Amino acid sequence: MSTRKLAVLLALTIQFAVAMPVLANPSNAKPTLLAAKSGKAQARGTRPIWSKNIKVPYRSWIPEDKPNEVILCVHGLGFSSESFTEFGRMMAAHGSAVYAIDVRGFGQWINRKGQDKVDFEACLVDIESALKTLRKSFPGVPVFMAGESMGGAIALAATSRYPDLINGLISSVPSSDRYAKASSELMVGAHYLTNKDKPIDMSEEVVSRATANKALRQKWSAEPLNRMKLSAKELKQFEDFMKGNNDAAALIQRTPVLMLAGFKDKLVKPEGTIELFNNLSVEDKLLMVVGDGEHLLLEENQLTEQLEEMITVWIRNQTRAKNPGVTAHP
Repeated sequence: MSTRKLAVLLALTIQFAVAMPVLANPSNAKPTLLAAKSGKAQARGTRPIWSKNIKVPYRSWIPEDKPNEVILCVHGLGFSSESFTEFGRMMAAHGSAVYAIDVRGFGQWINRKGQDKVDFEACLVDIESALKTLRKSFPGVPVFMAGESMGGAIALAATSRYPDLINGLISSVPSSDRYAKASSELMVGAHYLTNKDKPIDMSEEVVSRATANKALRQKWSAEPLNRMKLSAKELKQFEDFMKGNNDAAALIQRTPVLMLAGFKDKLVKPEGTIELFNNLSVEDKLLMVVGDGEHLLLEENQLTEQLEEMITVWIRNQTRAKNPGVTAHP
């Protein structure tokens, strides 16, 4: 079956639902979660203590018991680690320790003078340090990367660079193949020639195309940690970074990958994500095109119960494959 036919099949599967094993807490009682504030370490019992050398703002959602796996999340363009709040709480309820970092130039970084500009290379170094620290804090526990849009591309690049640190990748709409891409690049190019440091409001490009829900648009625009005004210099760096997606995909040879796309995405074309999926060298890969999905599938209260369960099943299957004979708690 071709990849395109597989994508359509999966879209219908997610849209109309299938019988899935229920992974909820059997007691119906939600576990106590420890939500760390950005940039602050945790030091309670067996809680991980982030290295003093790591200065990356982050949030975390951790189950009371020892986690089955650790998930490190990377947000999309204009957003922050806070956008993974719902995802973090849902996955922690399934027994995962979830961390989300702020990408350089976004979130808490915008309040740090001299460090408030987009820097993808520095972000990848941040991720490497975070992965090493998490592995040290959770010895023997599988570590997964999860990213969406820009974050999906960053997670893709990180997985290609640090395969020994990552047990699995969830990359949602990482493609650079955007709608109205040519006009956007022309606009950025024109601003770059006149004043490359002058901020450009990307709200119309990002927020309006990311969802049709007006209430969500207003919420995102009002969120103080979201940053929708970027300079032409930063936007050019973003475009250049996204162009490396296909090379990064080809370099992923042994890390299992779950790739996601929204069928109703008005910002990134699903065809671009399918192309990236085909470029992955690893054989253990799965593509899901969500029939009712818009641009953000994991962030900003967009995660559906069906997709949550499917992601959990995929993670658990990977965890068990790496640890045969080990039964993960619900």
